[in-house]
Amino acid sequence: MRVTESVITEVVEEVGGPEAVALIGILRKNRKKVSEFKLAALSDMDIKTVRNILYKLFHVNLVTYTRRKDRQKGWYIYSWIFNKKRVPDLYISLKHQKIEKLRGRLEKERTGQFYICPDLTLRMDFEHAMNFDFRCPECGKLLMPVENDKTISNIEAQVAELEKILAKVDKKQD
Repeated sequence: MRVTESVITEVVEEVGGPEAVALIGILRKNRKKVSEFKLAALSDMDIKTVRNILYKLFHVNLVTYTRRKDRQKGWYIYSWIFNKKRVPDLYISLKHQKIEKLRGRLEKERTGQFYICPDLTLRMDFEHAMNFDFRCPECGKLLMPVENDKTISNIEAQVAELEKILAKVDKKQD
């Protein structure tokens, strides 16, 4: 699988959020280890936010670090580098996770009966609607049954699209 800029962005954003894309951009531009303090300065983010994002990315092995001790202050300074080799596997894994999540929701939609508030403020399944006597807990209006055929077809389309993407990736790997 060829790792394009869009694939990297998609994977990084999925794992670490939109701010993570900026951090990875800095790491990729420098092509060497960058300290978390320098990352915070270059990205105009708080050091705690930078660390939080880096830990999320480290958890899935998208970044690695080295640790060295500052002789003057006695603190440890962590320097980070982007692990591009991990992107293809993670991309495929995230697509599989999305498919499983969508299939679970699809099963719920097919087997369940749902109710919605006329003001479109709330949607709930039969059990929750029954607990609230089929009245909206926010506005008190009577809940109406929902036809979820459109929702089911949308979810099926999303699953089909993801499976098509995975099939293309599998062909490229062969």
